Amino acid sequence: MLSLLERVGRQIELRLAGPLDEPVRRNMYVELWVSIAYGAFFAASISFIPVVLRRMGASPDLLAVYTSQQFLGSSLASLSIIVMRRRRTMNVVVACWLLGRATLLLWAFVTQTGWMIVLSAIFWLLEAFPAPGYTRILIKLYPPDARGKIMSLVRMGRVGAILLITPVAGWALDLWGYRLLFPLAGLVGILSALHFLRLRVDEGQLPARQTKALRDLFGILRQDRRFARFLLSFSVYGAGTLLSWTLYPLVQVDRLHLTYSQIGLLGLAQSVVWLLGFLYWGRQVDQRGGLWVLRMNTLINLIIPLAYYFAQSPWMLLPAFIANGITIAGWDMGAINATIQLADEERVTEYAALQSTMLGLRGMFFPFVASGLLRVGVSINHIFLISLVLIGLSWWLFGTVQQVAPTPEQMANQRRLRYQWPLRWRFPRM
Repeated sequence: MLSLLERVGRQIELRLAGPLDEPVRRNMYVELWVSIAYGAFFAASISFIPVVLRRMGASPDLLAVYTSQQFLGSSLASLSIIVMRRRRTMNVVVACWLLGRATLLLWAFVTQTGWMIVLSAIFWLLEAFPAPGYTRILIKLYPPDARGKIMSLVRMGRVGAILLITPVAGWALDLWGYRLLFPLAGLVGILSALHFLRLRVDEGQLPARQTKALRDLFGILRQDRRFARFLLSFSVYGAGTLLSWTLYPLVQVDRLHLTYSQIGLLGLAQSVVWLLGFLYWGRQVDQRGGLWVLRMNTLINLIIPLAYYFAQSPWMLLPAFIANGITIAGWDMGAINATIQLADEERVTEYAALQSTMLGLRGMFFPFVASGLLRVGVSINHIFLISLVLIGLSWWLFGTVQQVAPTPEQMANQRRLRYQWPLRWRFPRM
């Protein structure tokens, strides 16, 4: 029976990831188990925190604080380059994850929303802070021609765990409450971080250009106009999604009165398409590139605020949860690979740090814009309409970014067109 399962597993691996060298294959399986454990941790804790906060009496402003603090670590990610200068990248990444996930153990003693927000801030700071380091490790782990397929297989393990755990976690929250479930989830998250240490990766030293002063980091935007336009598109998309994302718990709790179990069942549907999404987007990343994947997912994301706009019953949110599952997979695969593919080969860590910083800054700002609009009398549905306009604009902007670096002749042509503005200027074609 064991040999049969091994043969079946091997066939699935060959079909999804293709033939791999043994060191790459070993690392893939190590990260797969890390991903499965993280999925269980996420499903039993992080995915329910906004609803727990609202049930405990958190105001829209406090929910905006929680939403913004999810980007706290990303906004400071550029500083991780300094931390990694004389330390092993792997050690920095795992130390941050261990300390951050350990905060879930303290939820056993917390009953006030203020302290929940404090613990959440510490978690999100430490979880996202080492993101550029993880990008660097990822480049070293897997070959470029198979990276998308391997990443999709690894992340399918995470989503498979979320698929199984989310409905059970919703039931457990209704029955036992967060003070028991969240600490148990924290233990699983800690085990996931420790298992990450089993990866065998030769990190090498950070290239000299990647250890410059932070004031030079934003010089990338002046030197690489293509990446600057990519970050602009990325930021407009984030503005659109975050304006509405902050308000989703209000619709779920105040308008529709969802129970944890109902949210768990909707999350189950989301996880199914999330899992299948990795099968598709992983191959598209290798065939078409991360930028194409991002643009397609931007279009699909329009469904989410539209569904919340019309929702009058719990199951009217089903299209939103399905679309969210598709786009979580797409953005997970597309964003990191688009950055790798657009970046200067010698400065990938810097590019990743810059992207994380921009991600964090937009994430910390726009949730407060949403709560501010509510405070001055703008309705939730009108904010959803604003989100739709911004997401649509970002889809157009992504289409103006060249996926392949322009040749010197193309760059000269772009400069010529720029000088002709406003009479005949147009965006260069992809």
